[in-house]
Amino acid sequence: MSIRADRGELAPQPPQAPDRARRTALLRLGALCGLALGGDVLAAVAASGKASGPELMRPDELALTGVLAQLIIPRTDTPGALDVGAHLTIDHLLAACAPQAEQAAFRAGLARLDAAAQAKAGQRFSALPVARQVALLHALDTGATPFTPADQRFFHQLKGYVAFAYYTSEAGATRELAYLPVPGGFKGRIKLTPTTRTWAI
Repeated sequence: MSIRADRGELAPQPPQAPDRARRTALLRLGALCGLALGGDVLAAVAASGKASGPELMRPDELALTGVLAQLIIPRTDTPGALDVGAHLTIDHLLAACAPQAEQAAFRAGLARLDAAAQAKAGQRFSALPVARQVALLHALDTGATPFTPADQRFFHQLKGYVAFAYYTSEAGATRELAYLPVPGGFKGRIKLTPTTRTWAI
């Protein structure tokens, strides 16, 4: 509904599509909070539900991203990155928010990792034993042979994506971290133990 300027009456507006309505609501909320929200980020946040298949990556690229996500944040006493669908979130973020050059660089990084696994072990990365996967990732993380600084940058970017996807998921925010929807008053002295969890923000 909108207020008509001539008589101050409420006049009906044409119905909005669900995504447009969500986008409008987010824009208004952002304005109230003093936030400058980019259109591409709003589109990602306002997207309704998960897509039925990959939005950007091919199925094999998406599967490899899932393997990497699980190696970066494995399942322990809390769900791992694969359990919360971090690879699907990464695919969506890349499709909705990343420029084409960044999309291409990410996919090229996946291809170079697979090529390195083929060269060293004669198998694609996903088919390697976990110990060999971890060894390759250690080399990738440090930029050691056969990887280059560009490969190292790709892996650091991937870790950032995985962490974001995981800790913004329900399980990451409430089971790995401690979550309080409406924070209480300030408590200056809190006893810390080895099992005290970091708070989700």
